[in-house]
Amino acid sequence: MALERLLKGFADFRMGYYREHLDLFEKLASEGQSPEILIVGCSDARVDPTILTQTKPGDIFTVRNVGAMVPPAQFPADERHHGTSAAIEFAVRGLHVKHIVVLGHALCGGIAALMDGSGGAYGHYDYLATWTSIAQEVRNLVVREFKGRPRAEIARALEQAAVVNSVRNLLTFRWVALEVAAGTLSLHAWWFNLVEGQLYAFNPETTAFEPVLGVKLGGAITQQAALSGIKPDQFVAALARRKPAF
Repeated sequence: MALERLLKGFADFRMGYYREHLDLFEKLASEGQSPEILIVGCSDARVDPTILTQTKPGDIFTVRNVGAMVPPAQFPADERHHGTSAAIEFAVRGLHVKHIVVLGHALCGGIAALMDGSGGAYGHYDYLATWTSIAQEVRNLVVREFKGRPRAEIARALEQAAVVNSVRNLLTFRWVALEVAAGTLSLHAWWFNLVEGQLYAFNPETTAFEPVLGVKLGGAITQQAALSGIKPDQFVAALARRKPAF
């Protein structure tokens, strides 16, 4: 039944949306893609970047993985499989995007697995723990700083800290750092609360995730110093000092 729904959806797309936007698809086919934004999002089925942002084909370049994580760069590059890193490199060096958004979200299963560790429900999985260990340092800091707090509050703090950690990791890629330093690339850390339908953006000046109101863009990281000065223990401690506003 599930696959039949997909095929019915494709049939509706082909007879409806595709025909209505035929000029757009012909342009994309003949001229190629030229998105200005890369979104690193989570694989979670409830949080689709294109639906959240109401974008059209060709508007955004997207890579999705468990927890919306960005691994640190590997220098020199090894021969392992680096899917997320390859997508980021193609977006920056090939497509010359102007913005990279790391989009985390509430109730993230990957972050919950990271928080619970080997004793959790997913502790026996083959690949999950290795992947989510990208944020192991901030996980340990959050668990320590939020000891005794409700689980939901700890999870929310880790979700947000992991997003900031991924943006920090973006700057370990030399071609990202060079573009940021040149002022041709801006980095953004976003967190979506799907329970209330509200988007929050990280403000490096206040080290807080602040609600996005209207269409005003804020919280952009346009210089490496804006984020490199925020060490993991500093922003986790800042999170712990604040009472949750959502």
